[in-house]
Amino acid sequence: MKKFVLFIIMLGALCACSGGGEYEEMRQRLQALNMLNRADSVLTATERDEAQALVDYFDSHGTPNDQLLAHYLLGRCYADMHEALMALHCYQEAISRADTTAQDCDFAQLSRIYGQSAIIFYNQGLYRNSLDYYDSSAEYGYRGKDKLNALRSYAMKATSYDQLQMKDSAILIYTDAIKQLKAYKYNTEAAGFSGGLAEKLVSRGDTLEVARYFEEYERHSGFFDSIGNIEKGREVYYYAKGRYFLISGQLDSAEYYFRKELRTGQDFNNQNCGSRGLAWLYQQKHMSDSAAKYFSYSYDMNDSCFVQMTTYEVEQAKAMYDYSRHQKVAQQEELRAQKNARISWIAVALALTFLLCSSVLYLKYQEKKKTQKYQVERLRDLQSYYITAQNELEKLKSSEDQTNLIADKERQVQQLEEKISLYEQREYGLKCDELEAMIREDKAYKVFMRHVNRGTQPTDKEWEAIEQLLAQNLPSFYHLVSVKRHELNEKEYRTCFALRLKVSSSQTANLLGLSPSSLTLIRKALLKKVFNVEGNATDFDNRLIRYY
Repeated sequence: MKKFVLFIIMLGALCACSGGGEYEEMRQRLQALNMLNRADSVLTATERDEAQALVDYFDSHGTPNDQLLAHYLLGRCYADMHEALMALHCYQEAISRADTTAQDCDFAQLSRIYGQSAIIFYNQGLYRNSLDYYDSSAEYGYRGKDKLNALRSYAMKATSYDQLQMKDSAILIYTDAIKQLKAYKYNTEAAGFSGGLAEKLVSRGDTLEVARYFEEYERHSGFFDSIGNIEKGREVYYYAKGRYFLISGQLDSAEYYFRKELRTGQDFNNQNCGSRGLAWLYQQKHMSDSAAKYFSYSYDMNDSCFVQMTTYEVEQAKAMYDYSRHQKVAQQEELRAQKNARISWIAVALALTFLLCSSVLYLKYQEKKKTQKYQVERLRDLQSYYITAQNELEKLKSSEDQTNLIADKERQVQQLEEKISLYEQREYGLKCDELEAMIREDKAYKVFMRHVNRGTQPTDKEWEAIEQLLAQNLPSFYHLVSVKRHELNEKEYRTCFALRLKVSSSQTANLLGLSPSSLTLIRKALLKKVFNVEGNATDFDNRLIRYY
């Protein structure tokens, strides 16, 4: 009743502040429902019906931002009613309504929608989907100048990486996110994620900086009362704290926290963790009877926890796939199917036409591919001859007895260099712009450039994705550096990839965690290793960028 009264008051206040008109009235209702949602009220079937009415209206009359908000609020209603599939469906509809090319696009709202979709994917065990949506949430958060939500979404990726057993990635994300949150003075949020980071470090057996993160979590996260007790539902933290003291050899403190979890955390998971911790503790103390007692209890609690989890998963599955309560959605789908049936004969005709055109294009593609393969092989041969001739020239220069052959060899090197240049322009140069465009459209490139723009360092897997991208699209370049792979260390090898993607030297230094002066020395050394010539760092950049 209180919630309904609050909704009426909000709606009345909005009506008093603006004029009439159907559109204005519906906008006021939309804002009133949005204010109710932002007040953290639990939305029920009453608000769902209101949200559905708003969706029906704004899908025909509203702006993209109106439609985005209406579908999002309908999704929030379903989320509060524990109907995850319908919530996700509404979020997807909201995302599809956003006009990201418009200057007034509500990127901040779009960021929140992606973030809440990511949570649903996470809860359903679709961890890679959640990672993609957290990335989009962070991207639109930055575009909407909502740095806090962007950084929250970035930090939340750590939970998905943890479930995927990518512990190092989870720790890296937590560490970087906490650092960035502190840089923007979001100290409470940074402290909130410090507990997760501390838990992951303890799980890995790394206790060097754990105490600092535990302290930040307890003092600044807002989850603890004045005497150090964590709020209800987060008691598993005591298990992580106990494990830290156990690994550190502080057995009395470890026992205190394990027993505190058993005492305050009443669910099966807390009972399992607390008893398991005590079993390890007594095993370390060589108290076999006590260890066996708590191992047995932990085993029983683990079974109970498994049963509870299975029950939860069944309930989730039922909520995800129970369509009986959504007759209106089914009716809409039926109407859509009827419309599709009316145009099916057009689809058949188009399919036949497409099949015919595809056959012709496929034959042309195969012929073009064969020609391109020859071009690439020819260019590789020229570049190989060029490098060999350079090596021979260097040997002649170091031998006093062969001075009469130096001029001939220099002419040979120059001729090969001219042939390569002409061949690139005449036979291969026409593809250069196309190849560069294809690279820029690839997901691996976009992820890599986000690191470039933010000054962060890519993961090993992201470097591997870039290597594969360049191997596929720039074969001559990849051949040039890969044949020297055994002579290059990891930073030298990755320097080649970053510079070939036209990343500036200062940004490349950030990607590799180097100082600009160190990178300059590496580039100068690479000129000798890759091209076997002397010169400065810029000479290496200029030579490298010519290879496709």
